Amino acid sequence: MDPLKQQQLATPTVEVYLAIEEQILMNIAKRLKKNQSLLTEDDIMAWQTAQLSMLGSLTQENIITIAKHSGMAIDEVSKALEKAGYTAAGQFEGTLQEAVQMGLLIQPPSIEASVALGSILLAYQNQAKDVFNMVNTTMLQQSQHVYLDIVNQTVGKVLAGVQTPFQAMSDAAKQWANKGIPALVDKAGRQWSTEAYMNMVIRSTVSNVANEMQMTRFQEYGVDLVEVSSHADSRPSHVPYQGRIYSISGRHPKYPPLSETGYGTIEGIGGINCRHVLYPFIEGISKQRYFPYDVEKSRKAYEQSQKQRYLERQIRKAKRELAMMETLGDKEGIEKAKKKVRDRQAIMREFISTTGRTRRREREQIL
Repeated sequence: MDPLKQQQLATPTVEVYLAIEEQILMNIAKRLKKNQSLLTEDDIMAWQTAQLSMLGSLTQENIITIAKHSGMAIDEVSKALEKAGYTAAGQFEGTLQEAVQMGLLIQPPSIEASVALGSILLAYQNQAKDVFNMVNTTMLQQSQHVYLDIVNQTVGKVLAGVQTPFQAMSDAAKQWANKGIPALVDKAGRQWSTEAYMNMVIRSTVSNVANEMQMTRFQEYGVDLVEVSSHADSRPSHVPYQGRIYSISGRHPKYPPLSETGYGTIEGIGGINCRHVLYPFIEGISKQRYFPYDVEKSRKAYEQSQKQRYLERQIRKAKRELAMMETLGDKEGIEKAKKKVRDRQAIMREFISTTGRTRRREREQIL
């Protein structure tokens, strides 16, 4: 299955969670806009009490926001996994059937009748639902933390006399607009942003179900040799494996075992965020179609792709900050955020002009 297609299948689900994150931030901003008559140095403690009293209603609104969207996310990921899995499994049916007719492979059950393929798909769909439930819970808890942190930061700075009340609140809100609502707090205490974590989880899950269903289909036919695809912006650690042929069983006298590529591990071929594809290689029929890219060219293309993704994230963060400032009614903050958006878009234009890469404007948008 084409790597770009895998990413396209993952995008609708990721966008649902970005919409959840953005709505939660707007829910927070709407409450921060209230009680501004109390947002003075003299009444700052009364403001804090009034804001904290709204935590319950904020939580309820965020529960509704998550519930409203998360059902769509489950539907989207279920469809994405089914399409990715069965597309990958059936991608080479014509070639494999030719090999069966020549007596080189065995005849398996049809794709629709394959119990093994159906079981793999169901397992990944259930796994995705479990991940979504965990993310939903984490985002709800973290939304409370974000709100409390903004309120407490505001009070602390006002009492310390370092900022005016409104500026303190606005700056704290900007920080979280830039950081976003964490979707995961790992064992080391690291907070994963919604965009980063959901992108990683969905893309890797779509890729994994496609890889596993395809590999299972190969094994149903009795295929042992596979060719690793090549693309210019491969991560450096995968460059040595591109365009080469490997043995699934590891027992072929001519070709090395697939396990040498780290296949099945997080960092190996087919791991998290890996976009490589395995193609069946049937001796006597197949011709090698992919060949290793120049290492230096591959490294440069990879670095440029990572830089572009970084610039896209920076533009989205600036736009999210602008949306929060508009909701708060912070005129100065609005102008600063608009300038930040323009400046970051200018940096992107210069980058595109210098590298000749294609600008992906849809990746720069907030929902």
